[in-house]
Amino acid sequence: MKRKILLMLAALMAGGMAWGQEAEKVPAKVYFKDGKLHFASPDRDFHLWMDNRIYLDAAVYAPVGNVDGLTSKVNKDLEEDDGHFRFSNGVIVRRARFALKAEFFRDWFAELDLDFANNELEIKDLFVGYRFNERLSVKAGHFKVPMSMERTTSSKYLSLAERPMAVEAFADGRRLGVAVTGWGRHWWASGGVFGSTVDLVQKERNRGNDGWAIAARAAVSTDAEKDWTAHVGGYANYQVPAVGGLDDKIALFRTFPESRVDRRRFVQAEIENVNHYAVAGVEAGFRYRKWLAYGEYIYTNLSRYMYEGGDRKTGLDNAVFNGWYATLSYMILGENRRYAPDEAEFSTLGKRGKGGSLEIAGRVSHINMNDFHDERAYITGGEAMSYAAALNWMPVRNVVIGLNYTYMDNDKYADSKGQITMNGKALSEAMPDGIDFHICQLRVMVSF
Repeated sequence: MKRKILLMLAALMAGGMAWGQEAEKVPAKVYFKDGKLHFASPDRDFHLWMDNRIYLDAAVYAPVGNVDGLTSKVNKDLEEDDGHFRFSNGVIVRRARFALKAEFFRDWFAELDLDFANNELEIKDLFVGYRFNERLSVKAGHFKVPMSMERTTSSKYLSLAERPMAVEAFADGRRLGVAVTGWGRHWWASGGVFGSTVDLVQKERNRGNDGWAIAARAAVSTDAEKDWTAHVGGYANYQVPAVGGLDDKIALFRTFPESRVDRRRFVQAEIENVNHYAVAGVEAGFRYRKWLAYGEYIYTNLSRYMYEGGDRKTGLDNAVFNGWYATLSYMILGENRRYAPDEAEFSTLGKRGKGGSLEIAGRVSHINMNDFHDERAYITGGEAMSYAAALNWMPVRNVVIGLNYTYMDNDKYADSKGQITMNGKALSEAMPDGIDFHICQLRVMVSF
């Protein structure tokens, strides 16, 4: 299916260019801008450029307490797995992205973004759009849902290696959909209707209905001055999850511990019999010269039910999850991130200093996926606090070398959805303080 989609998109782009020029060959300008290779026709009717990235991560995990007696669900992908709990220290290809971006006939634009990490092909962005004017556009395809400043900000501009746990769990990533975006001098707004992710489309026969969602994000800001900028925003998402099984809907929330070298998600919850759920968040950011501070709070409310006496549905009290984070960074060398009013986010770095740019950053984040509102159906997905720090060196515009430290404080229910046990006992009984650990990670990122 993915190969067919890629071939179709390539054929459409090639056919569109041929039709637009009536099969006439036109010489193209070839140039580099910000380290990216660009191709453009002399009349600017066609513009194509690359945005490729490679991320390499090396990490070491050090548990605070003794975890020798713990057991873990056997990994069927390994030829030999004894079931003992262990962290996976080592090196991974976190991202290997190949992206093409295009503008044609001035008002149309498209993007194809693929990820080859883990020796698998994953479609990230795949969309086409139309600009009504410089500040109003619509696009359709597979792209990021307008939720959370940290989620919509490109990974190459993040101060720490990974996004906060609450953002990963509750703020939707990429989905198939249609969205309209508009912005002005002091405001930005985007909203749309979304379906499922590309990975789930036509993957299984007789799978039932895909889920759907309505999402919107809006923000106001001061002028994007060189010395300072303030930003305040909010977002909301109403979602009906996809059908799991025959008729009932299942909602899945999960997050990594802000590092992905070890592929275990300690905090996660799979909730059955969900009618719908809503996510709401607020965000704020402030930049003053070399300082940048920003954070978010995210609230999730789930409507659910249970079966009594066979097929009779009985409503349950709504379940509530939440999370937040706060980030502070200081640019030791060079200027801090500039505010992009057309994206409502802090993204590209300002002028580099002698020796490049050098940044120090810290973050505190929290997530709670436990709910005890209804004693008939408790949810124990886990709760965690994260304390992280990073030192990032950007010797040139296209290279980032980052050293990250994270301390994870998990509660007793953060057991990877029941997969971590001890002698048949749940982790909440065997290790009431939970699994706490340190993470030291090195990130090397190159974009071209």
